Amino acid sequence: MNIFPTFKPRTLVTAWALGAISMLAAAQTAPSIVVPQAKPAKSAKATKPAADAGKGLIGSGSGPILTRDELRACFKQEEDVRLRIEAYEKQRAALDADKQSIVADQQTLRTEREPIDVAKREIEALAGEMSAYASRVEDFNKRSAEFSAGGARGSQAEKQRLAINDDREELEKQRLELEAKKIRLSTESNETVKAYNLKATALDAKVNDWNERNKSWNEQGPLLESARSGWMAACSDRRFREDDETAIKREK
Repeated sequence: MNIFPTFKPRTLVTAWALGAISMLAAAQTAPSIVVPQAKPAKSAKATKPAADAGKGLIGSGSGPILTRDELRACFKQEEDVRLRIEAYEKQRAALDADKQSIVADQQTLRTEREPIDVAKREIEALAGEMSAYASRVEDFNKRSAEFSAGGARGSQAEKQRLAINDDREELEKQRLELEAKKIRLSTESNETVKAYNLKATALDAKVNDWNERNKSWNEQGPLLESARSGWMAACSDRRFREDDETAIKREK
């Protein structure tokens, strides 16, 4: 009995400058699945009568002839096993179809990471601009404090004061621009990441559900094979009377 591989959901959380933004990575693609062929149950009357089987007897087994009740039970058991095998095969087909759908969703989700990566690069660039701005503010504060402490007078001092005022206005203008960019990028990136996370979370749920159903399918295999083997041992090589078979069919 093959044990099918599971999908492995993977979560990646990345902290960005100007705020923490969580991003869920797509579930990892599982290896290709090879579907085993379930063995059909052998018919209870598949064997032809042997030449010396006896009049009215079907089968060539050497064991005791099946009573009518035993034959009825064998027919019922055979049908139950056959129906279980059919359902088992349908479940595998459904699992494989769902797997292909999940793989497609994973690929789509990977392509939707690009806007997030672009926003990440823009935020990192903004962090560099703000760092440079902070250095300019530090330098300005130092020069402004030195000018105030110096108590200079005259035209030269007036020129320095005007230059400091111009720098203050320029720094304030830059601060407003950086703040506006920060708000815009934060809003846009948060919306992008939120939408991505919703899809990634839903996909993880699909992956987990597939894994559970696939696990259940694998667990059914040995039980089904045991039931089939039990029928084979009890019924497949046993002779039975043709009249009993006819009577049982009439009951239906």
